Amino acid sequence: MQKLHQAGYQSLAGVICRRPWVFLTLGLALSAIAGFYAICFLQFKTSRNDLIGRDSEYWRLYSEYAREFRDEEDYLLVLESQNPSRNREATDALVNALLAPENNPHSDDSENAQQFTPDDVFYRVNYDALQRWFLYFLGTNDLAEIRGSVKDFKQLVAVLEARPELPTFFDAMNQMLQQMATAPDAQRQRMTSFLSTVTGIVNQMATFHGTNAEAAFLSPWASAFFSEEALGEAEQQMQWQGYNVFNKGRTFMVLVHPRPPSGAPPETLAPHDATVPKLRRIIAEVQARFPDVHIGLTGEPVLDLDEMVQSQRDATWATVLTLVLIAALFVVGFREWLRPVLATLCLVLIVGLSMGWATLAVGHLNMITITFTVMILGLSIDLGIQIIARYEEELIKPGAERCAAMHSAIAHTGPSIVTAALTNAGAFLAMGLSGFRGVTELGIIASGGMFLAMLVMLLVLPSLILLFRRRNESVEIPAHAVASRFDRVLLRHPPVIIIACLLITLAAVLVGWHVQFDYNVLNLQSRGLESVEIEKRLLRTDAESTIFAAVVCDSLDETRRIHGALEKKTNVVSSVASIAALIPEDQEPKAAIIREIQKELGRPQLPTTRRSVDLTALDHSLRSLRVQASRLAREFESVDATSAKALAKLAEALTGAREKLKRDGMAEQMELYQTRFYADLQKQLDMMSGQVTDRTMTLEDVPREIRSMLIGRSGRKFLVRVFPRENIWEREPLVKFVQEVQTVAPKATGTPLGIYEFVDILQKGYIKAAFWALLVISLLVLADFRNLLAAVLTLVPLLTGILWMIGAIAVLDIRLNPANIMTLPLMVGIGVAYGIYVVQRYREDHDARVFGKSTGRAVVLSALTTVVGFGSLMIGKHRGIFTLGLVMSIGVTACLITSLTLLPALLEMARRRGWKL
Repeated sequence: MQKLHQAGYQSLAGVICRRPWVFLTLGLALSAIAGFYAICFLQFKTSRNDLIGRDSEYWRLYSEYAREFRDEEDYLLVLESQNPSRNREATDALVNALLAPENNPHSDDSENAQQFTPDDVFYRVNYDALQRWFLYFLGTNDLAEIRGSVKDFKQLVAVLEARPELPTFFDAMNQMLQQMATAPDAQRQRMTSFLSTVTGIVNQMATFHGTNAEAAFLSPWASAFFSEEALGEAEQQMQWQGYNVFNKGRTFMVLVHPRPPSGAPPETLAPHDATVPKLRRIIAEVQARFPDVHIGLTGEPVLDLDEMVQSQRDATWATVLTLVLIAALFVVGFREWLRPVLATLCLVLIVGLSMGWATLAVGHLNMITITFTVMILGLSIDLGIQIIARYEEELIKPGAERCAAMHSAIAHTGPSIVTAALTNAGAFLAMGLSGFRGVTELGIIASGGMFLAMLVMLLVLPSLILLFRRRNESVEIPAHAVASRFDRVLLRHPPVIIIACLLITLAAVLVGWHVQFDYNVLNLQSRGLESVEIEKRLLRTDAESTIFAAVVCDSLDETRRIHGALEKKTNVVSSVASIAALIPEDQEPKAAIIREIQKELGRPQLPTTRRSVDLTALDHSLRSLRVQASRLAREFESVDATSAKALAKLAEALTGAREKLKRDGMAEQMELYQTRFYADLQKQLDMMSGQVTDRTMTLEDVPREIRSMLIGRSGRKFLVRVFPRENIWEREPLVKFVQEVQTVAPKATGTPLGIYEFVDILQKGYIKAAFWALLVISLLVLADFRNLLAAVLTLVPLLTGILWMIGAIAVLDIRLNPANIMTLPLMVGIGVAYGIYVVQRYREDHDARVFGKSTGRAVVLSALTTVVGFGSLMIGKHRGIFTLGLVMSIGVTACLITSLTLLPALLEMARRRGWKL
């Protein structure tokens, strides 16, 4: 059987030697066709969702969510400065620029870029429509308290309606304090609660500055009617007029929804690589007008696109650098330039064929498969090195001719090349068993690429060497004497080498337990990338994360139930948004209380004419009120500590206010404040009297922009958005968040679930792929060698090298991550090749020496070219690709050392004991 196997390679060598131009022409033509096919049809996918199998439960749930609500998450435009007013001005300018006709379309943008419409841009909510229902969002107990307060407040309103001036208000407060000493307990408690509002008014009046009126004036009357808990977010929205605001106005946000082009199906979105540059162009134009406001772009589509673009750029440069460095290594290793040039030409053919295969078999590249060409180049050159090294060894034999030397080289190295290529392809194919779509696609593309590389190196490279030659083709084996001396030293005491390797392996195992896994996919991105830095800044503020869990509900009742349950998960949930929160419960009994409030309050109308302020009269009123508050504070100190404390705070505020009223220009400022003070009171009175009581609130009363976000396209599905409290880019908070959300909503989906699924399946998938790759390779090696001992010895340097690699990255404090975890299955395929070459040569001549023969030189050069291939990835800015190159370089070096030290020592021990391989 072995003789028949050998005869097949002899026949192949004969055909190549007789018709080299046939194989060269065929290789050039097919590579050109495949490359052109890839240029025309190969696509790039940027979403992590594309890496997860479409048969998974996550994909099914996410697809249902995408069909109803959105096919992609939003672009997020973030405006940041210390000046809220400037942020608001810049936000308005940015929205106007986004919707400007001259920008939709614009000559500088791609024709595929999204043309923005008002429906695409979400930056504020029109809360005017909700004002008519404001009281319905309070609890019945809160409404009952307002009803009781209105009876007391009615007298104050009547006084102020007659004379709406600041001294009038403080004189009324003085009268209230005079009644407070003899008031019943219940009434005194209401008065005490109102004192905090009066103190706030005094402080606001003293610090008011009309030049920044919008930011300086907050409603003082809202807290008079509503408790702090009842106001909640509504007070902030009244202050910021519905803008999407965080961090006390220092951060404004504009959301832009990705949308299909006009006439296209919903799933056909305008490509991000066309729309994102358009957004950045518009941002740059607005930024120039607002240099004091930082405007940036982030969001899940931008993060994914930036990562893909950087990965693609890094992979392209790494491929070019790999070709150059491999050619340089060839020249140095073989001390001539022609054959290295021919081998490099074969690498170019392999790139074209592999890209064509990727286009045909899968049709696209993603964030995992983008680096496959560098892998294929680093691995395929090993095959060419074996051919060239053996060809040179045969060529220096006395009387050798070129065709005979090539015939012998193919016949003897062909089995090793085929076995090494098939084991590498098998390792890649085993990735298909990982259950992770992205890894499976890498396995399909890379395994096919390795098979094509084998054909090129076995058929085209020998043809090139035979067709193109120098006139004097003498060959010198560099440092042959030194290599032979090293062989003698190495094999003089093989047990010493074996024991030393065992000790190193034991140490590697001991430290390898401390290797950690970095789950944060943001840490894979390039340092300083704007979209990543903005995301990190948002995590450090009170802003909502750009990512959220999504729960799709079938009814409003289910939405309300899930919303309420998730709001209670305060340990992991920051906030919950759904349409249910905007449809009040118990509307009928609330309407009855509201009608009583309206009947009691009536419809008072305060004069709107602007009046001057008599500072002397105002100071007199403040002084009288301070004296009264100080006196009552002392009286209540022993009987009512709460009232005494509130009165003392009021007295202190009044003292400070009187001092500030002495400044120049305060008459005009107080006039402005007085106007706003009474206008706000009228606004609160109008709001309460204008509440709807003749019908219940329905979904149609919710602002359209909110309905479109929280109600599905079909009108029958409702969305609950769950925002995390902690940084869920980190694994522990992510796991806690996902698990807690799933206890309430097992069918939750969205980006947090996608990241959880992505990293979890990726990690387990690569480990599973490494196991299957090892099993497949073991069977292939056993089938090729047909000898159990030979197969075991071939695998020893591989397994030892992987353990050394793990120990080395532990010592160097390198963390495994979702990018470099692929080294596990890759090392199985790459590391076994060196063992195959060494064992195959030993079976040929039963000599354990490797350095003095072409095999040793070829293995060293093969490993160096592989290190160069993966090491070139370290020039990239993408930290995931950088660590992939670093870890692979360490692993390949470890496997090289074990293949050229431990394996020859084991083979020598087997030879001395007479074991047959």
